[in-house]
Amino acid sequence: MIGTTLDKYEVLQKLGEGGMATVYLGRHATLGREVAIKVLHPHLSSSARNRKRFAAEARAIERLHHPNILEIHDYSGIDASDCYIVTEYVHGTTLAALVRDRGRLPSELVARIGIALARALAYAHLTGILHRDIKPENVMVRPDGVVKLMDFGIARFLDESHVTMTGALVGSPAFMSPEQATEGTLDARSDIFSLGTLLFHLVTGHLPFSGSNPSVILRNVIEGRRPSVLELAPAASARLADAIERAMSQRPEDRFDRADDLVEALSASLAEVGIPPASDSFSLTSYLADPETWERGLDRHLRDNLPSLGRIALDRGDSLDALRLFNRLLSIDEGNAEVLALVQNLHSAPPRPARPWRVRVAALALVAAAGVAALAWWAPDPGPAAPARSSVAGERASVAVAPSPATPPPFAPASSSVSAPVPPPAAAALASAPPTVATRPAATVAPTLPPSLPTEPARVRFVSEWPATVYKGDVPLGEIRRSEPFLLAPGLHRLVAKGDAIVPLAFDLEVASGQELERVLSLEPRPARVRFDATWDANCVASVDDVDIGPLAGLSSVQGEGATWRILEVRAPQQPHVVGVRCGGSTTTRRWERFTRTDVVFPSRQ
Repeated sequence: MIGTTLDKYEVLQKLGEGGMATVYLGRHATLGREVAIKVLHPHLSSSARNRKRFAAEARAIERLHHPNILEIHDYSGIDASDCYIVTEYVHGTTLAALVRDRGRLPSELVARIGIALARALAYAHLTGILHRDIKPENVMVRPDGVVKLMDFGIARFLDESHVTMTGALVGSPAFMSPEQATEGTLDARSDIFSLGTLLFHLVTGHLPFSGSNPSVILRNVIEGRRPSVLELAPAASARLADAIERAMSQRPEDRFDRADDLVEALSASLAEVGIPPASDSFSLTSYLADPETWERGLDRHLRDNLPSLGRIALDRGDSLDALRLFNRLLSIDEGNAEVLALVQNLHSAPPRPARPWRVRVAALALVAAAGVAALAWWAPDPGPAAPARSSVAGERASVAVAPSPATPPPFAPASSSVSAPVPPPAAAALASAPPTVATRPAATVAPTLPPSLPTEPARVRFVSEWPATVYKGDVPLGEIRRSEPFLLAPGLHRLVAKGDAIVPLAFDLEVASGQELERVLSLEPRPARVRFDATWDANCVASVDDVDIGPLAGLSSVQGEGATWRILEVRAPQQPHVVGVRCGGSTTTRRWERFTRTDVVFPSRQ
């Protein structure tokens, strides 16, 4: 095919080949610009039915115009003998090549990559398009730091063509969601799971689900048999690990509902260590230019800032966050005297010489002593060959389970292998427990505590401007607006606030025996849905507060009241908003001081 012309595109050279297509470098015959041409293999494009399906899919994804999505310029017609897509040509490298060359990537770099990809997914999901095949090979990174997500719609085309899991999909099982692996119903949360898997791979340098063949990998995906992020990368950001674990929850309802929510969680992991999202010093561009200098700069930043950030967490009474920050610093600076002193003071033990892992176990014993009741939430791993897992998705308690000092964690420095100290009784019970794998909370299992630790329930009052019910697992604990306090056993609890008018909020709460406290929950109301009827042309552009959202054709659509409606979601519905539609040179606007209903109708076009 090299040297030939496809329509108006000259085929210059072969760039690569996969199980479903061959990619060529091409040039537009009249414009002279470089393009990439992906030509599907003949067994996929041999039938007229497949060509029609492929053309329909190409027309759908051609509407995607986002800085983090590969731009599609053209595609073959239905009558073409070859099925191909013409896209922008990206100079750069794939994430697969980046991990192969650099190994595990720093947490803050992974967060930046994840933010770009999650924004791309949020935009695509808004138009009703799923990716279905997120993996490192489908992500390009340009030298200027721009991340490009590729191959939207290809996996769907393959699914609908009844292609078996060979060739193109051999590399994909490790990144599939459980519902995709079982051929279940897919929605945006399936893409979020796959993105979480990709971020896991970037930050640990390993795949979460492995096996000798695709069938074994798929079984592990379906059963959720994998290690946690912090088991493989103890120096990773705990907040980033939380976001990845939640994105990779086995049940879709336990994941982030929207890719935008993942963006917020990843941004919070940067903010936790004092790095602004737009920081030039720690940008993807500067990393690609000089990775070693970038990593040395991050190391200095963490050493300089983690101690003070940990003290701030202590001042606000969040000992768990403080210990997580201190634990990360000890992973990169084992002899930090300031942090060792803070940890020893927290543990209220007389100062004594301690090796790094001895200190880490002592620090984590504070969490263990307060959270022994949480042990009832864990179940032993039924499979002896499966890697250990220490936390449910998104659960901040993951730091509370440390490897036994006599057996350093995978990939720990050789100096970590030291003789085991004698920890306090509660910590000893925890440290000696067999590896565990996360399961659903068992609401009927009563927490047990050693006789030497008498306890009484903590009394917690939740405060919020929005009505909601607090759940632990699937069990409702009560409504927030009631005056009666919630009674919680001492330890760390993973709770979720849910309600018809709010976005579900998962949070962690650590309580002590007999403690009385009040917790204010900043609940986010569900977005208002502004509906546009068919009198508005699909090419008209919608806006919110003078910011263009895009053409109405790009919005999701629903059927109702005998008509088709275009839906625009408006966040922060309790605040004033101006929604507009621009058609040609005229703009129609409507102002809402506050959305009193979740669904409102924009005026019809006159």
